[in-house]
Amino acid sequence: MTRIFPEARDYKTVNVRIPADKRKMIEEKMGYELLPGQQDQFQYFEMTGEKGQVIGTVIAASQKGEFGAIEFVFGLDTDMVINEIYIQRARERDTSFKDQDFLDLFAGKSIREAADFDKLYNGDPSIGTDAVIRGLKKELIAYETLVLAGGA
Repeated sequence: MTRIFPEARDYKTVNVRIPADKRKMIEEKMGYELLPGQQDQFQYFEMTGEKGQVIGTVIAASQKGEFGAIEFVFGLDTDMVINEIYIQRARERDTSFKDQDFLDLFAGKSIREAADFDKLYNGDPSIGTDAVIRGLKKELIAYETLVLAGGA
């Protein structure tokens, strides 16, 4: 987490229950169902600075790949803009989703742009690139619905 926010001095883990009505909203916005294990609870980390003030949010995400979970971590600054994303773990044979050029497509993008993330990548789609895009959209839509809209 300090890789994304090196100035952070501490963090707080936040778990938010996903009620059925909010789950339905999230799934409608995404256009597909949440995976089992993602349907009941949403987790994120509030990163705090020197004086205890929130300086950003870190979300550790996972999405189904061809050969197991693709796990990635990204940060949102206080303006709800992605400041960095990196792949934490994956077993995929095609590794194009790990390319920094691909990941950089999302840095600097606002949470409000999440619905259009699939339009950012013009390369050859793969299970890995699709999983990262789908996972980012899922996490950002869930965060917006559950946290920013007053659910947490």
